[in-house]
Amino acid sequence: MIGFKSTLLNATLAITAALPLAAAGLFTSAGSAQAAALTGDLSLVGNGTATLFANSLTFNSPNTFAVSSDPNVTNGLFSAFTEGTINNILAFTPTSSAINPFIDLGTDAASISDNENIFTLTSATYQLTQSTIPNLVSINILTDGFFTSALGDISNGEGILTLQALGTVASLQNSLNGGQGISATYSGFYFATVPEPATVLGLGLVAAGMVMSRRRKSVVQ
Repeated sequence: MIGFKSTLLNATLAITAALPLAAAGLFTSAGSAQAAALTGDLSLVGNGTATLFANSLTFNSPNTFAVSSDPNVTNGLFSAFTEGTINNILAFTPTSSAINPFIDLGTDAASISDNENIFTLTSATYQLTQSTIPNLVSINILTDGFFTSALGDISNGEGILTLQALGTVASLQNSLNGGQGISATYSGFYFATVPEPATVLGLGLVAAGMVMSRRRKSVVQ
């Protein structure tokens, strides 16, 4: 009995120790993240418009954007991309909900929406700010999440999308409260940094959870 308990304990400890190592290996190692994860700055130029409601944001068709070629605003590994697609934020409150991947980067139609070189949104809020230009309001969509490269390496990501609308903060807020949408062209700026190994593991587990959730939904359907 004692021998059996000892064997069971050792096996349990071995499995417990293997879990984080397996998860880390599945998504990235610290060394590979330093070498292959998406890092740098990314500037988006919207080809279409987005519509903001009180609790959601919808990108009107076509939901594509161009990537700025200016090295001052797009650099690092993001310099390889020229365009991409962007998806809707379904709800800002109580927690952010988005159609992920929120951003899918590509260089042509074949590499857009291929689920590689993507940004997964984890939270989003928005702010209305009166511009120094009379009767102009900046609507800033603040987003947090993480980038996943084509090789599966993960890096922290943050960004801001900006819509410019005519009016005042008070008048636009009244429109939103009344159920009206505000449509405007958009632009955006994102940046990515390689996280520490522990953060990489945490982001990896989040991604794994999203995959498992997606699979469970598919089974239910």
